Amino acid sequence: MRQVWNEFEQWLKINRPEVLGTLNEAATESQITEVEQKIGLKFPQNLRELLMIHNGQRDEYIAAIDNYLLLPLDEIVYTWQTLKELLDGGEFEDFEEVEPVGPVKKEFWWNPCWIPVATNGGGDDICIDLDPAEGGKVGQIITFWHDWEQREVISDSLEEWFIDTINHRDE
Repeated sequence: MRQVWNEFEQWLKINRPEVLGTLNEAATESQITEVEQKIGLKFPQNLRELLMIHNGQRDEYIAAIDNYLLLPLDEIVYTWQTLKELLDGGEFEDFEEVEPVGPVKKEFWWNPCWIPVATNGGGDDICIDLDPAEGGKVGQIITFWHDWEQREVISDSLEEWFIDTINHRDE
């Protein structure tokens, strides 16, 4: 993850230098473990490594990738817990059936095995999927739209998501 992040940071310097000043200091192993315990999920190694480079961004509405901010640990917890409370409260039961684009389970409007890692600030998130549909990959990157039923696999891994940004985005 470190090599991919270094390449991404070089891309940021050229394409979005204003993002660099919004990046938080590294999270510690113990902070990450505490969050894992709070939400009951084990983070993939690449997410742990990313958070130990930069613990997301400060919320200054300066997007790192497309219109998404990278979430720090406290926002990962807040977003996950909010969605889990809505799920447990039956809030998603009357929603449209999910329309997967790629191997995403359609049984869940929101799946508690998704770890939000980026947000557009409007309730839409980029998540790491720890519970993919058949043919998917644990750790694949998916979209979560709060008011639209499409769930799309956008990358096979966190590293690939950053590499795709470097290689395919002209700013």
